[in-house]
Amino acid sequence: MTAIFVFAALAVASIVYTVVDNRRIETERQIDDFYRVEHKKTYIAQNGFN
Repeated sequence: MTAIFVFAALAVASIVYTVVDNRRIETERQIDDFYRVEHKKTYIAQNGFN
Protein backbone atom coordinates (compact mmCIF):
# COMPACT_ATOMS: atom_id res chain seq x y z
CA MET A 1 0.00 0.00 0.00
CA THR A 2 2.83 2.39 0.82
CA ALA A 3 4.42 1.68 -2.54
CA ILE A 4 1.23 2.77 -4.30
CA PHE A 5 1.20 6.06 -2.37
CA VAL A 6 4.86 6.68 -3.16
CA PHE A 7 4.29 5.93 -6.84
CA ALA A 8 1.23 8.22 -6.93
CA ALA A 9 3.16 11.01 -5.20
CA LEU A 10 6.02 10.67 -7.68
CA ALA A 11 3.59 10.74 -10.60
CA VAL A 12 1.90 13.90 -9.29
CA ALA A 13 5.26 15.54 -8.62
CA SER A 14 6.40 14.71 -12.14
CA ILE A 15 3.27 16.22 -13.67
CA VAL A 16 3.55 19.38 -11.55
CA TYR A 17 7.23 19.77 -12.42
CA THR A 18 6.47 19.37 -16.13
CA VAL A 19 3.77 22.05 -16.03
CA VAL A 20 5.95 24.49 -14.10
CA ASP A 21 8.94 23.83 -16.36
CA ASN A 22 6.86 24.38 -19.51
CA ARG A 23 5.69 27.74 -18.17
CA ARG A 24 9.26 28.72 -17.36
CA ILE A 25 10.43 27.76 -20.84
CA GLU A 26 7.58 29.72 -22.44
CA THR A 27 8.46 32.79 -20.34
CA GLU A 28 12.11 32.52 -21.38
CA ARG A 29 11.07 32.21 -25.03
CA GLN A 30 8.94 35.36 -24.77
CA ILE A 31 11.82 37.28 -23.16
CA ASP A 32 14.21 36.09 -25.88
CA ASP A 33 11.74 37.15 -28.59
CA PHE A 34 11.36 40.57 -26.97
CA TYR A 35 15.12 41.18 -26.83
CA ARG A 36 15.57 39.89 -30.39
CA VAL A 37 12.99 42.39 -31.68
CA GLU A 38 14.42 45.24 -29.60
CA HIS A 39 17.94 44.47 -30.83
CA LYS A 40 16.71 44.49 -34.42
CA LYS A 41 14.95 47.84 -33.89
CA THR A 42 18.11 49.32 -32.38
CA TYR A 43 20.28 47.97 -35.21
CA ILE A 44 17.94 49.41 -37.84
CA ALA A 45 17.76 52.77 -36.06
CA GLN A 46 21.55 53.03 -35.71
CA ASN A 47 22.27 52.09 -39.31
CA GLY A 48 19.45 54.04 -40.95
CA PHE A 49 17.79 51.12 -42.71
CA ASN A 50 14.08 51.15 -43.51
